[in-house]
Amino acid sequence: MVDGLGHEAARTMGAIALLREHGQCRKTAVGVPSMSRPVYATISTGLEQDRTGARGNDDESPLFAQSVWSLARGAGLSVAAVSELTWWRELFPGAFTSYDVLPLDVDYFAAVPPADLQLVHPLYVDEAGHEFGAASREYAEAVARVDRELTGFLRTVDFSRDLVILTADHGHSPRGGHGGAQEPIANVMTCHAGLGVRRDPEYGHLQITTVAPSLALLLGLPFPAHMRAGDDDLDALWDLVDPAAFPPAYFEDRRAAVERFRRANEAAVRAWLPDSDGSWDAFYEAHRAGHRRGARVLVAALALVFLLQLHLHRRRERQGEARSAALFGLGFVAVFGAVTYALQVGLRGSFDLSSVAGRGEFIGFTLTLGLGWTSLAALVHWLVRRDRCALMLDLAAILLAGAVLSAAHPLVLGWHLGFPVPSPTVYFFPYFAALMFPAVAGVAVVVAALVGLRPLRRRSDMLSRT
Repeated sequence: MVDGLGHEAARTMGAIALLREHGQCRKTAVGVPSMSRPVYATISTGLEQDRTGARGNDDESPLFAQSVWSLARGAGLSVAAVSELTWWRELFPGAFTSYDVLPLDVDYFAAVPPADLQLVHPLYVDEAGHEFGAASREYAEAVARVDRELTGFLRTVDFSRDLVILTADHGHSPRGGHGGAQEPIANVMTCHAGLGVRRDPEYGHLQITTVAPSLALLLGLPFPAHMRAGDDDLDALWDLVDPAAFPPAYFEDRRAAVERFRRANEAAVRAWLPDSDGSWDAFYEAHRAGHRRGARVLVAALALVFLLQLHLHRRRERQGEARSAALFGLGFVAVFGAVTYALQVGLRGSFDLSSVAGRGEFIGFTLTLGLGWTSLAALVHWLVRRDRCALMLDLAAILLAGAVLSAAHPLVLGWHLGFPVPSPTVYFFPYFAALMFPAVAGVAVVVAALVGLRPLRRRSDMLSRT
């Protein structure tokens, strides 16, 4: 499992050509979020990210979903893993006979101890992607290194007796980062080669949820108990496997098992939501519709913020200027939001987690963006209107709208992200908002200190009344 190896980079590798000679390789959609720990869970269980419980990289909790590693241990096989991280062991405690955490410069393929089932997890491609981006020379060199080391390992393999599966968790953006659904990020290469695999020189397609069931099928293990079944990709199994390599009764039993899984899932989904007709896709859509209904409250709250902004502008302006001042304020907030989004996408490539190459870099960039753009926007506002109270009122409207958006996120989706996982943009928003809006607030405080606070009504109005 080569961390961070995208589909396009994988196609350049000589090791891929060697695996294709002894099996087949398929472009594989990893789903969203295209983040490491959630995809490790999916690779291991056959269960999509929405339902494993692994929502991000910082949660060290073990999963309740059954893994193919645990099934192998239960069948009496030895299971060895080598990685730079402890995450696989954290996700599935007790699933590995041995688990070695190795430094970056080690050849992981040469260091993996003997076992019936070996998990080899080099991380240096991912680290090059984060630090330099997928378009960099350093990323290409890391891909060349894994190609060289993997090819050396494959030359020791007896493909008539051994099985090799190569896959990855995600790719990287050209600037570095992952988490979204962009083509080079959310697609990897999965190759099956060796014992029991049907040879096919064409590049096919696969879902990442099918990797664990394919390993179970080829090793003669039961399917993972919680794997995705229904609206699934499991029919790809019968194209991956060479029927001549297995007794006909085994092949038919596995086909029947897949159908039992599908029927059981259909019955469960129909019981939970009769209108779904037993379809996982319909079940997902019904819950997404629930999110959209909850978002209507958010829209109403935002509308109240902007109505309040318009009302306060109209209260403090002279009769002839009230309309133009109120519309200017509303336009200022709208343009501020649009330009903020455009700057994030233009400078970082996306408004999702793929824009986060490194934590420290992301924090620095977002704070700089917030401070710089808010300061420029406040300056333009002042130069156009020369009205300190209107400026403070419009900055306050931006902050109040941000507070509504931030509060709506846990209120609509749950304090701990539940089911289903939201879109990449919505998933990303709290990371961005936690830095952007404090920066806006900081600029607003400085502006207030510089221009001074004034009552809502114009001074000229009060003077005229005296």
